[in-house]
Amino acid sequence: MNISAPFIKRPVGTSLLAAGVLVIGMICYFLLGVAPLPNLEFPAIFVQARVPGADARNMANTVAAPLERHLGQISGIDTLNSFSSEGSSFIVMLFNVGTNVDNKARDVQAAINAAAPDLPSSLRVPPIYRKANPNNAPVLILALTGTTQPLSQLYNYADTTLSPRISQIPGVAQVDINGGATPAVRVDLNLHAMAAMGLTGDQVRNALVAANVIEPMGYLSDGNTQLAINANTSMTQPDQFADTIVAVRNGVPVRLKDIAHVYSGQQDQYQAAWYNGQRAILLTIHKQADTNVIAIVDKVRALLPQLTPDLPAGVKLTPFFDRTPTIRASVDEVQITLLISLGLVIMVMLLFLRRWAPTLIAALAAPLSVTGAFIVMYLFGYTLDNFSLMALVIAIGFVVDDAIVVIENIHRHLEKGLRPMDAALAGTREVGFTVVSITVSLVAVFAPLLFMTGFFGMLFREFSVTLVAAILISALVSLTLTPSLCGQFLHVHPPRSETSRLGRKLEVFHEGMRARYAKALDWSLRHPRLLAAQVPLLLVLTIALMVVIPKSFFPQQDTGAIQGSTQAGADISPEVMMQLQQRVAKIVQDNPNVASVGSRLGSWHGSGNTGTLLINLKPLGDGRSQTTEGVMNQLRLATARVPGISVFLRPVRDIGGPGGGNSKTLYSYNLKGDNYAELEAWTPKLAAAMRKSKIFTDVSTSLDGSGLRETLHINRNTAARLGIGIGAIDGALYDAFGQRQISTIYTDMNQYQVVLNAMPSMAATPESIKRLYVQSSSGGMVPITAVATLKPGLAPTEVDHEGQFPVVSVSFNLAPTWP
Repeated sequence: MNISAPFIKRPVGTSLLAAGVLVIGMICYFLLGVAPLPNLEFPAIFVQARVPGADARNMANTVAAPLERHLGQISGIDTLNSFSSEGSSFIVMLFNVGTNVDNKARDVQAAINAAAPDLPSSLRVPPIYRKANPNNAPVLILALTGTTQPLSQLYNYADTTLSPRISQIPGVAQVDINGGATPAVRVDLNLHAMAAMGLTGDQVRNALVAANVIEPMGYLSDGNTQLAINANTSMTQPDQFADTIVAVRNGVPVRLKDIAHVYSGQQDQYQAAWYNGQRAILLTIHKQADTNVIAIVDKVRALLPQLTPDLPAGVKLTPFFDRTPTIRASVDEVQITLLISLGLVIMVMLLFLRRWAPTLIAALAAPLSVTGAFIVMYLFGYTLDNFSLMALVIAIGFVVDDAIVVIENIHRHLEKGLRPMDAALAGTREVGFTVVSITVSLVAVFAPLLFMTGFFGMLFREFSVTLVAAILISALVSLTLTPSLCGQFLHVHPPRSETSRLGRKLEVFHEGMRARYAKALDWSLRHPRLLAAQVPLLLVLTIALMVVIPKSFFPQQDTGAIQGSTQAGADISPEVMMQLQQRVAKIVQDNPNVASVGSRLGSWHGSGNTGTLLINLKPLGDGRSQTTEGVMNQLRLATARVPGISVFLRPVRDIGGPGGGNSKTLYSYNLKGDNYAELEAWTPKLAAAMRKSKIFTDVSTSLDGSGLRETLHINRNTAARLGIGIGAIDGALYDAFGQRQISTIYTDMNQYQVVLNAMPSMAATPESIKRLYVQSSSGGMVPITAVATLKPGLAPTEVDHEGQFPVVSVSFNLAPTWP
């Protein structure tokens, strides 16, 4: 049976079929997404809960632990990690590869509902969850700057106008806003005035809540007409709250403005960001999976001119962190390499086949295999990335092999005197099985990559599928189109005297090489022992090179971008942290290799003594004389001169490296146990040993942020005798120092909070606690120090869990001198 016979006998239909594959493949090429790497879509769900004013240990014990206990019962979870910091708990659930996250989202919501009775009452907003990809790095960051608008108004504009418009672009997954907070009415209490008036924070809070009410009031109807009932029961402006009567003393009303400073501010006053030294709001844009990153960034940039006219006067919207230039350059480079490989393959075939007809017939297998692979990639949802294009570059050398085998055998029959059609039929009948066996053997080499699981399975599956598809399509081409064209255009060699000048030169080269090969083969056959000795020698050399060659998780990339993390002492004030963060950013900006710098307070999981840097470098060779690693070494030395703050740098890469979690560096090592005290004892010892080693640099731990804490030890007997409840003491502290959100303001476009706190000057030292009063059962004012004593101590600013067990991470980079 000759499977090629129908195609050989129908050359027109076969050619049209090949042309159809070529056209459809090119259409699929333009429909494919573009990305630096295959889609590493980890099935993950993030859960976040916020309790303003709570410390890290409190968040871990009262919020993270109950949620983890219920979330941990969901089937299919691979890892369950939580990161608790001041006022925030962040839980990451990573499911087994292949898990349907949409189905698990329902289980997550059910687990959150089940955990609700165990969560503290101070959690005003239920925990929220979202599906996300932990490997989904931002593709573009926009900086919103301006001097004519308060920062809270810039944030509000970004939240209500810019973010929704950008999120509507197809392919945009989410837009994060950093550097500010939602506008709010802030009430800064004067603790001295409150004590003089005999008022507690609880009384002030209750008065404000009662004064700002919005409820349905119904209608009036006489059967013919209907009237809606409305009243001015709600407030929206600071002066309205300031005039609120909170108490009456000796017949004289006490208004809020008598005991507090009421003004428009932002919900969290400790959020800040800068762009090139100027206060800014940063909009971080993430893409959806399986989308074209270049197309998304182009669409966002195309939208910016439409957004600019609507910006308030003096406000600018500037893109400053764009991942696509290096992606474009990388993908373009691989595509050029693919074309060069195709050209070299054609030249080599011409060199040995010595005629244009067989060369072009064999060469057609390459573009058809590549375009056919584009169709397979489109059907599987793959992207044009470095891995898939690398597979096609490798495939170029394989896809012409089968065609050459077929052409050589057909040509042999032509030399016997058969007509081209008969030679094609006879030749394919003889080598059809050989072509299939060659293809199967090649597929068998790459087939194991198809069955890899986990991270490397996701990384190499696209590579292997693309390569196998190209090889299989090349086999089909060699058994269909190649013999069909040979039956029409392939003829026996003419006599040498009738060949062209190029043909004669190639023939001379071919004969010379054949003669040199014959001599080398003759010498080899006369020295068999010497040749046999080369086998163990090469084996030993291979093993030695495997040991000596440096190894890493992923090749170093120079993307022209650096991500930095800063960390100061846990007892640092937000004001000082802002100053240190700006000093570090200024040093970075002054480096001649740096194009722009984005900086903000806080890390992705919210510690108050940390900051983040996003550094754009100038193009290498165009304003930049150092590689990314070289610039990082310069910045490490320069920022080390700033006292009171540590700076950790890592290059932005397509794969973030094994650090993961809350690592500030490329690598991290986790210590886990059931006793947090033992972790606190052993982690500093490990970190100290690593700092002494010449192998590691930028060594830090998640315990480095531990700082001062003021603990109140309540005398419960005294409190009970005075009729003071523990809840009253807790509420007094929360009202004064917790940025407590006590009421909601409703407007046409958004909702805002009323935030209660002590004046900054009265919330600075432990002495501030002594100014607090609570009300006894008899109505008298009792200083809080009458029922409690203060005791200083240490407290972590970050408490992490892995699999519900306490964990401490040690982050590090490898020293530049280490191979």
